[in-house]
Amino acid sequence: MKAFRLAAALFLLALSMAASAQQMPRFDQLEQRLKIRPEQKDQFDMAVGATKRALLAVGLSFMEVKQRLAEELMKPRPDFSRLADSYDRIIEQHRPLFREAGVEWKKLYALLDDEQVEIVKDFLHENLGRLLSQVIPEPT
Repeated sequence: MKAFRLAAALFLLALSMAASAQQMPRFDQLEQRLKIRPEQKDQFDMAVGATKRALLAVGLSFMEVKQRLAEELMKPRPDFSRLADSYDRIIEQHRPLFREAGVEWKKLYALLDDEQVEIVKDFLHENLGRLLSQVIPEPT
């Protein structure tokens, strides 16, 4: 049981470190790199806003999971099975927000030239990695 508690504590530590290290991407830098034209600005703002909402929701959910894990660790007999599938549950819970962000980025892709699309794709992959690459569609 001590080994399980230790593993859970390490998971909590890793989760908190990941949460603190995860910063909101610098979308203002992306906007500068893209040289957004006035006719693209509103859609760019819509895509960025939808993405920020999704990331904020996931961050808040992970903070709740961290709190629940800490509470479980304080119990004499923690029940970690309740927390085991937290990651997948959080992603599924917030999938509609990521879907909305994907729709907004796809609309933006339609307004961008090929070079701008490549800049956006590189930025999203560098800053948001695997999480958003699963939910933001590639341009068609």
